[in-house]
Amino acid sequence: MSAPTMAYSLYHSVLVAVHTKDNPTDEEWSGYVDFGRKQMGKYTSSLVISEGGGPNATQRGAMNDLLEANGFKGKVSVVTLNRLVRGIVTALSWFNPNVKAFTTVQIPAAIEYLEIPKDHHERLMAEIKRLRDKVGISSAMT
Repeated sequence: MSAPTMAYSLYHSVLVAVHTKDNPTDEEWSGYVDFGRKQMGKYTSSLVISEGGGPNATQRGAMNDLLEANGFKGKVSVVTLNRLVRGIVTALSWFNPNVKAFTTVQIPAAIEYLEIPKDHHERLMAEIKRLRDKVGISSAMT
């Protein structure tokens, strides 16, 4: 089996996902959507950190269907330097104005956008590092 392209967790009230430079397989994405379904109601926002990988149109549709079916209206921060991913976020924002893209140097702003209490920022950064380590991304966020 190949190395995972993504890792995710629920931290506080945030659904956190980390992507490598590679796009997730359908199996990985299905696991993420299932996790999101099981945790529905426990998260009010989502934070995505991507090295460039991300879901294809069909995979995005599966997540959008889940969120729409459950009336999710939370804010979503997507942190990446990849222009293609940022373009996808821009397109998504046409349908969901609560989705916003940030560069990797703007991680604190991405967390603030989600209205996460300040006393959780350091622990959320530690969770991001844990997820990055899990998929083999160096801990330096540049």
